[in-house]
Amino acid sequence: MKSAKENKSIVINANEFKILALIKEGMLGPYRYLMNEEESEEISRTKKFKGHTFLYPLTFVSKYNKIKETLKNIQFGGKIDLILNNQIVGHIIFHSQFKYKSHFTSIFNFNECFLDDKNVCISGEFEIYNSPIKSIKEKFLSIKNNLNAKKITAIVSSFDPLHRAHERIFRWSIDKADLVVVFLIESYEENGLDFTLKEKYLNKFIKDYLPPERIFVFPLQDTDIFHAHLNPGLEGTIAKNLGCTKLVVGQNHTGLGMFYDCNQPKTILDEFAKDYGIEVIVLPEFVFCDKCAIIVSTKSCPHGHHHHMHFNSNSLKELLRAGIIPPAIFMRKEISSMILSKLFPNRFKNMQKIYNDLFPTNGILEYKEDEEFYQKLLEVHQMSYMV
Repeated sequence: MKSAKENKSIVINANEFKILALIKEGMLGPYRYLMNEEESEEISRTKKFKGHTFLYPLTFVSKYNKIKETLKNIQFGGKIDLILNNQIVGHIIFHSQFKYKSHFTSIFNFNECFLDDKNVCISGEFEIYNSPIKSIKEKFLSIKNNLNAKKITAIVSSFDPLHRAHERIFRWSIDKADLVVVFLIESYEENGLDFTLKEKYLNKFIKDYLPPERIFVFPLQDTDIFHAHLNPGLEGTIAKNLGCTKLVVGQNHTGLGMFYDCNQPKTILDEFAKDYGIEVIVLPEFVFCDKCAIIVSTKSCPHGHHHHMHFNSNSLKELLRAGIIPPAIFMRKEISSMILSKLFPNRFKNMQKIYNDLFPTNGILEYKEDEEFYQKLLEVHQMSYMV
C-alpha cells in the first residue's frame, strides 16, 4: 500500500467516504462519477440531468487550502488516492477542477454555506475499496431475490429511541409489503443515542416481535446527509434507487412541508414521487388515547387532544438520560432496559443484592445483568395490589 506522501492524495472523513460509496452503488442516482462544472450548473439550476431528477449535483467539494498541493500540476487521468484514517480507501481518476460557486449545492456540502471562493470542486471517475454500502446492497438483493419481493416498502428513521408508535408503523408496513427496508440513520441531536446501541435494540425488536425474514435493516452509520430529515427527497432517492416501490413517512416528518390544496393534503414529496415513480404514504400521527385504551391515529380517534398521550422522542430520551425508565405504554421494557444499562453501566454497586432481596429467584442465586434488573423493576411497576 502506498502512502499519501508518495502519491497525489486527499484526506476525507467518514461522512465523505460513505457518500462516495452511495454514489458508486447508484443509490443517489444512475450516474456513478463525480460531476463536472457544466453538469453541476445544470442540476443546480433545474434539478434535472438527462431526464433524471437530482436534488443536488454529485460534485466533490473540498476547501482549497487542503488540496491545492494535490491538484498542482495534475493532468487529466491522473490518480488521486483517497485517505481515511491513514488508510487508502479509494481513488479518483482526475478529469477537471473548478471553483465552487455560491449557487452550487453539492451533495457533500448542501448544509454548509461558504462565504469565500477558495473552495474547489473535482470531477472524474472514482473507485471505493471494500465498500460497506456495496456489501449491504448485495445482501439486500440476495434477500429480495429469494423472496421474489415485488412490493418493497422503505422506512427511514433514527429510532432515537424506538417507541410504540414506531411499532405501529412497522406492522402497518409489513401488512402491505413483501419486504420492508429500514434505513437506520444517525441521530442528529447532541443527546442522540449511540448508533451501535440503536442498531442493537432495533435488531432485537425485529427478531423478537416481527417476522425477521421480511425486514431488512440498512444501516447508514457516519452519514450526515440524512440528519434532521431536512430533505425527505434524499430519503426517497435512496429508497427508489435501492429498488423500493413505496416510502412511508409520518406527517410530523421534519422538512415534509405539508399543506392542503382543494382540501387535499399535499407535501413536497408529491412532485418527487411523480418523477421517480415511487409511491409516498404520509401516515397520520399515532397516539395513545386513554378513552380508546389503545394506540390510534389522530385522524381516526374521535376524542380530543386532552385524551391523547404522545410518543415524543425527545421527551422519552430526556427521561432515559435522567435514568428514569419510561412506562411500557411508551416503550417496550426490553428496549428501555437496554438503553439504560448502556447509559448507566454499573449504576448500582450492589445491584445483585437488591435484585435477590426484592424479587423471587426460585431458590437459585443467579447473576443478573443490569438489563434484567430494569425489566423486572418495570414489571413490578405494572402490577396492582389490593388489600
